[in-house]
Amino acid sequence: MKNHFLGLSVVFACIIALASCSKKKEAETETTRDSLAMQYSIISTLPHNAEAYTQGLTIYQNKILESTGQNNRSWIAEVNPGSGQHDKKVNLPGQYFGEGITVMNNKIYQLTWQNKVGFVYDAKTYKQLREFTYDTEGWGITNDSKNLIMSDGSEKIYFLDTTTLKPVRTITVMDGGTRVKKLNELEYINGYIFSNVYETNWILKIDPNSGKVVGRLDFSPIGNEIRAMYPNADVLNGIAYDANSKALLITGKLWPKAYLVRLQ
Repeated sequence: MKNHFLGLSVVFACIIALASCSKKKEAETETTRDSLAMQYSIISTLPHNAEAYTQGLTIYQNKILESTGQNNRSWIAEVNPGSGQHDKKVNLPGQYFGEGITVMNNKIYQLTWQNKVGFVYDAKTYKQLREFTYDTEGWGITNDSKNLIMSDGSEKIYFLDTTTLKPVRTITVMDGGTRVKKLNELEYINGYIFSNVYETNWILKIDPNSGKVVGRLDFSPIGNEIRAMYPNADVLNGIAYDANSKALLITGKLWPKAYLVRLQ
């Protein structure tokens, strides 16, 4: 099983290299007049478990980790990048609806939706180390190597102390003069928070100091294609960044595919 994961960054790097050498044109977003619109290219597609109702996605030590959430079907698992299937899994008790995950200081932090309870696991053994509580719903979670960063489905993003697991500061996400709600799965990339906006094909780039939206990624071509081809597929959700290959892995709830993307 370990062999599937040890070379993940190498696999991503090879995919990127092959795509760069190919004579075929990469699929790119159309240029828009929106000054915040971010360009991207689809490098490759990877298989994804179509039974996974994806809530969180992250890459840790060359392993893809995924969390899912449905009634009586919530788990954290290591994803085999070759098949999209889950080679190692820890299931949540049936009363919990799993949400986002992140890994920091060799610990996996997992949220639940309306239970207002989070779990901390050893990142190597998956042994549960502790529980923690919060006063809101739990949606997405990431970290900036100092604080945990959490969303609750509103326009708020909370920064949590890793010792007390309580908020130390909060930002309100604004796109111009508009508050952005339904902030969902999060990923911290090169000093910025990237967030899915639930029930849309958008991922926003957010300044963690001001809460201001400074970039937008429109994945409508991917989202629309997936739902046209696979009627059971749900919304876009899942962002994982591989720092070694500088590629972004995205997927969605019940999607049979994941996409490796290069931001431009």
